[in-house]
Amino acid sequence: MEDIYMSWIINAKKGNKNSFILFLCFEDKSKVENIANEIEDTNNVLFLPLKKLTKEVVNNHHNLIVYYIKEFSLGALQVFSSNQNIKILFLKMISQKNYQIQQKEIVMPSHPYILQVRDPSDIIKSSDIKSFLQKFISNFITTTNAIYPVPKKSIQLFLYRNLPSITNETIINDIDFLQYRSILTSRLAIFIYKICTFHYTASEKEIGLYFAKYYGRSKVVNGKAFGVINVKGYIIKNLHLQEQQIKLDIAKKLLYLKVPQEIIQQATGISFG
Repeated sequence: MEDIYMSWIINAKKGNKNSFILFLCFEDKSKVENIANEIEDTNNVLFLPLKKLTKEVVNNHHNLIVYYIKEFSLGALQVFSSNQNIKILFLKMISQKNYQIQQKEIVMPSHPYILQVRDPSDIIKSSDIKSFLQKFISNFITTTNAIYPVPKKSIQLFLYRNLPSITNETIINDIDFLQYRSILTSRLAIFIYKICTFHYTASEKEIGLYFAKYYGRSKVVNGKAFGVINVKGYIIKNLHLQEQQIKLDIAKKLLYLKVPQEIIQQATGISFG
């Protein structure tokens, strides 16, 4: 996995802008100095602790490396909200004493994982939504072996609405419910929205209005086999509103790409004339 990290560093030293912001998870503070030494002569790289990350830093710097020790709060990602140009490459740094660059010990990365701001409705429509959500859970919020762990309070506050009754198992069951019944529970909708937008302070009303545009108003749904009992949710399957919204979204994207309007109308049935 060292190629990912070293390619980023080499590209930065050439004066180029990397497409990813690096988030480095260290096992302990003693390893931070290795990275600092490696980039000390690289003028266009900023290396700073997570607690110093601000929107101004994100918007103004060329190449950015953010580090934290052992775990971090998901709320820190709020600074990236609504910026769809942001891609974050998470790397857990582990010590390998036998690997040296210029006679100096360096820490090597492992377990790469990418997060980026995206449209929640696009994720729900994608065929790999279950894989996407399961990877997020296994990387960040499983209680025993998360690769990039976050404090329990962070999960409860930002993703589970501070409700102890909503557990990892609850969300996993809701993911299966979405996959096999095409019904999106309101709690899973909140989970997906915040992961995709990094907007962890979004209100339930704001999130509800977003999904209502695509799937109509939420209603009480049940699926006992999935542990879903009298829960608010959105019916996705065979929903005319969803189909029309998808076509409109596609038509708008084609129009933005300057595709001729007659072709857009033929492909989607949407006319801007």
